[in-house]
Amino acid sequence: MLENKIKVALVGNPNSGKTTLFNQITNFNQKTGNYSGVTVEKKIGIKKINDENLHIIDLPGLYSFNPVSEEETVARNHILNEEIDVIINVIDASNLKKSLFLTTQLLELNCKVIIALNMSDIAKKTNQEIDIEKLKKILNVDVVPIVAIKKNNFDTLFKKIIENHTSKKEVNRKIINYSDDIERHLDEISDILEDKYKKDLKRFYAVKLLEKDETTLKELNLNSNKFLEVIWSKINNKNNDPINLTLTKKRNEYINLFIKEIINNNKPNKNKFLEKLDDVLTNKFLGPIIFLLVMYLIFQITFSLSEIPTKIIENSFSIINKSISNIWPETFYTNLRSLVLDGIISGVGSVIMFLPNIMLLFFSISILEESGYMTRAVFVLDKLMYKIGLNGKSIIPLIIGFGCSVPAMLATRTLDSKKDKIITIFALPLISCSAKLVVFSMFIPAFFEKKYQPLVLFLLYLIGIVLAIILIKFLNIAFFKKKKTSFIMEMPKLLIPSTKVVFIQMLGRAKDYIKNAGTIIVAFSIIIWALTSFPKNLNNETEATTYIEKIGKKLDPIFKPLGFDWRINTSLISSFVAKEVFIAQIGVIYSTNNETKNYDDLQKQLKNDYSNLQAFCIMLFILVSSPCIATIAATRKELKSYTLAFVQFFSLTFLAYILTFVVYQIGTLLGFN
Repeated sequence: MLENKIKVALVGNPNSGKTTLFNQITNFNQKTGNYSGVTVEKKIGIKKINDENLHIIDLPGLYSFNPVSEEETVARNHILNEEIDVIINVIDASNLKKSLFLTTQLLELNCKVIIALNMSDIAKKTNQEIDIEKLKKILNVDVVPIVAIKKNNFDTLFKKIIENHTSKKEVNRKIINYSDDIERHLDEISDILEDKYKKDLKRFYAVKLLEKDETTLKELNLNSNKFLEVIWSKINNKNNDPINLTLTKKRNEYINLFIKEIINNNKPNKNKFLEKLDDVLTNKFLGPIIFLLVMYLIFQITFSLSEIPTKIIENSFSIINKSISNIWPETFYTNLRSLVLDGIISGVGSVIMFLPNIMLLFFSISILEESGYMTRAVFVLDKLMYKIGLNGKSIIPLIIGFGCSVPAMLATRTLDSKKDKIITIFALPLISCSAKLVVFSMFIPAFFEKKYQPLVLFLLYLIGIVLAIILIKFLNIAFFKKKKTSFIMEMPKLLIPSTKVVFIQMLGRAKDYIKNAGTIIVAFSIIIWALTSFPKNLNNETEATTYIEKIGKKLDPIFKPLGFDWRINTSLISSFVAKEVFIAQIGVIYSTNNETKNYDDLQKQLKNDYSNLQAFCIMLFILVSSPCIATIAATRKELKSYTLAFVQFFSLTFLAYILTFVVYQIGTLLGFN
């Protein structure tokens, strides 16, 4: 039986609830990737409705068909060039006027469009009653009021998608009548497009050409078309404003006119509590303090709530290890048995052990994103960022960096200035990602009292942030003098985040983490096990015996001033592949040497072998040193430069060495070792 597939594209402004709708419809039936040739994330989900399979794509948010970022360009090109059966235009019902600018452009495409009027409950609460029937009639489209976060009215939305897809009715809309003069010129431009473009796209392209849209002119190779130049000249002679401004004014006049017809109350009630809360969160004095308290609370949650699930995972791996050990005789394929027990299970187990910490961190970040607080944090910190030479927009990738540096690198594509992008990318590895959290989560409980653990973690994160600020300031002074930039940011409404959406995001990120543990960590656990296990037949126990020990002791002259021994030396080298590998390697080394049997044993052995000062120096080096290979690769790809990627690698490693050397030597002099 052939699959009846309906291709549905979700289109809307940022913060319209588009991604929330996508997550609620598709649940976990999603796949992610990148658009061809770019690093913008591509999300596709599948929803089965009776015999129909809805293939839903969540396009990046855009405000209009005049793209100002790569994400908007990707969304625009997909709408114009890819096969789409139905477009769902997600509109924020409580911010109707702003959303309708994109809607009127979509309708000029003469394609099948359904308006999903999201947050209709908020619009009602603020006394903005929207006349749905009038809106349908004026725009000549189906309009479905929904509340995406609560899955309200989804059945109606699915029904309308199928109805629109199966409808044979020809779509022909001429929503805006600009003026007799402009309409005549639009017809003239449509004629020169000939049969090169679909009939239903001719008006859209004619409007874009008339308003001198650079993207369209370049795309259609009409940059120096004399016919267009004559039309532009005629219009400029009759209007005081540039043609693009004239068309924008006409579009806004049309929107304002029918807004008055469809909204029963243009003076919405304001939520005084939320307004006051907003004032507090964005206060120039209280805002930064609240941000620091929120971050500290996240670290407190990360440790306090992860204790029990971490113990459960530890016990599970211990049971697996013991079960295999009991079933598998020591004399039967001894090396393979050691590989499975001491290499793979110990290596992967020591990393998976910290999955609860990672999930709690992602859970907290998702709450900040979905509630609208993240944008307020950007606003609050914009002044600080401006003082050090960036703008608040750079905060977004820096905050994403708390989860993982690679998507944070990709997020720098939203930055308008190349200078901002370079500086942000260089500073990003100093932000503590989830992989570094794995290392911290091993060492902090082993060396510091429970009451001080969140404080030590907070201190490490703070050190990274302070170093990032210093680096940003240095790069601005040294290489980018007098190149300050600014930006305009939309402030979304404060909302209670959907538990389901938060969990979907958390589980999606956790899935990526586990996938990483299942590939890189397994591979390197095997390599580390081999280096740790062989050669075996050396009788001189005073000398290095295994390959890993020999390598580690060769590095002693370099790392000894930092307080590191051969085990730490080799683990640090491996951590350049992925920071989690550090813990995997430590686990394999101790397990292979029969010094530990489980997580508690490993922490006790570490406590016996190293001082608190050494433990702190290990974490400091991990924090500051070069990021993992994936991040370096992302740097090269984003900056299109091998040189800058190598500079980032060596400069951060050198900085880590100097800082750790200073801290260890001063700490030793003060008697902390």
